[in-house]
Amino acid sequence: MTLMARVEAFLNKDGALEQRIEGFSVRTAQIEMAKQITACFESDDTLIVEAGTGTGKTFAYLIPALLSGKQVIISTATKNLQQQLVDKDLPLLKKVCGVKGVVMQLKGRENYLCEQRLHQAETLFKNTKSDWRKLAKLRHWMESSATGDLSEAGVIDESDPLWRKVCAKLEFCQAAACQKEGECFYPKVKQKALEAQVLVVNHHLFCADLALREQGFGELLPDADCYVFDEAHQLPDIAAQFLGFSVSRFQLDELCRDIKQAKAEESNESEDVVDRVNVLQEQVKLVNEALGKWDRRWNWEQLAGSAVFLQHIKRLINQLATLADHLKTLEKRGKLLAAVAKRTQELETQLNLWLNTEKETEVRWAESSQARFKLNMTPLSVAEPFSRQREAIGGGWVFTSATLSVHERFDYFVQRLGLAQAQTAVWPSPFDYQAQGVIYHPVGLPDPRSEDYIKICMRAVWPLLKESEGRAFLLFTSFRALNEAKTLLAAHWKGVLLVQGEDAKHRLLARFKSEKAAILLGTSSFWEGVDVKGQDLQLVVIDRIPFAPPDDPLVQARESYLKQKGLSGFAHFQLPEAVMALKQGAGRLIRDVNDRGVLVLCDPRLSSKGYGQTIMKSLPDFPWVYQADAPLNLLKKLKKEVK
Repeated sequence: MTLMARVEAFLNKDGALEQRIEGFSVRTAQIEMAKQITACFESDDTLIVEAGTGTGKTFAYLIPALLSGKQVIISTATKNLQQQLVDKDLPLLKKVCGVKGVVMQLKGRENYLCEQRLHQAETLFKNTKSDWRKLAKLRHWMESSATGDLSEAGVIDESDPLWRKVCAKLEFCQAAACQKEGECFYPKVKQKALEAQVLVVNHHLFCADLALREQGFGELLPDADCYVFDEAHQLPDIAAQFLGFSVSRFQLDELCRDIKQAKAEESNESEDVVDRVNVLQEQVKLVNEALGKWDRRWNWEQLAGSAVFLQHIKRLINQLATLADHLKTLEKRGKLLAAVAKRTQELETQLNLWLNTEKETEVRWAESSQARFKLNMTPLSVAEPFSRQREAIGGGWVFTSATLSVHERFDYFVQRLGLAQAQTAVWPSPFDYQAQGVIYHPVGLPDPRSEDYIKICMRAVWPLLKESEGRAFLLFTSFRALNEAKTLLAAHWKGVLLVQGEDAKHRLLARFKSEKAAILLGTSSFWEGVDVKGQDLQLVVIDRIPFAPPDDPLVQARESYLKQKGLSGFAHFQLPEAVMALKQGAGRLIRDVNDRGVLVLCDPRLSSKGYGQTIMKSLPDFPWVYQADAPLNLLKKLKKEVK
């Protein structure tokens, strides 16, 4: 039996999946998608697939990946999907399919414990009582861990300073001349990844590997026969991060702390090191002060126009260079000193490149506030390097997401990643949007730039919020709008208000599902990767079309870049970005065949501007209504069903 026939047999009516997986339903779109992915794997083609919510795209690529017998790398954007694949979907399908090959997950090296650094944390550092308890638990967990994945320990999270003291940081491993390579977790996990038939990674690790290959510095990931990118709409922006670089105040402050720690442990008599670091810390503060105390993004022209900023950044670079030279004279005294010497040199090199580059294909920009800054170098396009590395690696490549097209055209996504010869396919969601909900577009709202815009929007949706008794997501395009809505609702809403930033995302979602009369207010991070099924979520409100801010340095640079090519920055960048983001936000409402609810799109430009038709035609096929009666009646029906 051919691979195509086997894939189809597993997914078809009376196939192994229907017989052995409770709740599995046969879906024509899923079968067709799986067949096209199978053909891509067999012919080493490139395929772009938009699969609407409920299509079953995960099984559509996992079944061919498992049954093909080929080495397949699957990359996702979110930890939630990554864990779902590794903990649930792949073990289940591997058993059902009778596949013997190794299936595993690989993360970046800083997710794994380093035994040497754990020992140093136990013996060299000054720790609190809480840290001592955590270190003891980590030591106990390490003895039985097969992977050394710190997230599995359940002792610390990534925000804990202890994580950075015990993880397998690259510069430490390079400086340590480690004698425990055979016992160290990360090399063992990496070696096992070479043997995996299906390897699950995230876009950040894949793009870090891509950047290393592009620079000719080797690779992080093994070569595979086929590659699958789920949540692929995020891939171009993540690739841009890794094909560029950033230097932040956090990195510089952390470097200063680590140098002082290294000096105290390995060269305590070198008091001049502390003096040099103190001077560097003061210079870091002066750079921050030169950028001002307000939250702001700067383009290069604005930065270059500030003589004070340029003076301070040049002094910072000189001090880093001098400090790096000094640390090199001490690096033989210990591994910590060798590691910080390397980091100091790397930061000086990056800042020098950031200040002095003349590449027209790179954007220099900064973001700052009273207590932080980050200096960024971002490529205007990743199409050329991504395409170059994809051709060098070879194999079959699949890119899939629920939001990759604009009105069923893939031109924008294709252009961003250089996928000109790719095959494309769209499988709409099987949900009956005409029966499961409505889009309510209130009439009479003012221009979104109006001072009272959010207040009038909240007034328009207030009857719906009361009728649904909460059970609502309010999604905003800015924190300013979110905070204004929060202030208005806090004075009137008798139920629970859950606000992004006031607790961790997963805890906010858990409370939303458990609390009565809950409203959740969120910005961009809640527009995607959030899955609330059933009656817990009946109402989603979106305040504006999510256009990128026109004064954002990256937006300005990309629009200028497109203009030089004779293209419209709005039509070829702003509009497709907004469409894909709005589709993600709209997708929060209906997550299952039994879900029902109301999607409120407030922005009057949807009906008053010509481009509004492009956006409307790209959204799920809900009925559009313009008066409150229909959504109120639907919510009344849902309220009766809940009770």
